[in-house]
Amino acid sequence: VVGIVLRGNTITNNENPDQPHRGTLQGIGCFDGMFVDWTIENNVIIVDHYHGITLAGARRCRIVNNTVLDPNDRRPGPAALRVGNHKRGMTSSNCTIQNNLVSSLHAAGEAMTVDHNLIVEEPARVFLDAAKCDLRLCEGSPAIDGGASDIAPKVDIAGVSRPQGNAVDIGAYEYSIK
Repeated sequence: VVGIVLRGNTITNNENPDQPHRGTLQGIGCFDGMFVDWTIENNVIIVDHYHGITLAGARRCRIVNNTVLDPNDRRPGPAALRVGNHKRGMTSSNCTIQNNLVSSLHAAGEAMTVDHNLIVEEPARVFLDAAKCDLRLCEGSPAIDGGASDIAPKVDIAGVSRPQGNAVDIGAYEYSIK
């Protein structure tokens, strides 16, 4: 599968933690690559499954400025951004994973660029209100001005231009006082 763009999506397992009969939703899960020249950017994914964003078998893919959060500590999980080898052993290669705000990150392959990503350990220090699925950055968030601008999208998921401060922010949202 060649040249797919996944941009500006919001995938939420549920907005009510007390919802009865809830399941474990996966985010973007692609398991039977090879996935070639994909762009996955400016997505917000709140799921309590291992697969927040997963590419199993990827070449020259760009995964940039996404926010992937696991809303709880229950299994399965944590929701992760994962790039790995194809199930038949073909190696992922030449992928860029940059400026992502994630619960967990795993990248395996050859010539991978993995930088300016941030693992969220304390959601209250990063987001306005993660418990209510509001993953915009809060004042003082460590994601503010922490990204690289070279391949960052020019606008965030809400249409706010990047950068608003000294540098691009990490994740799908650019912090803005407006």
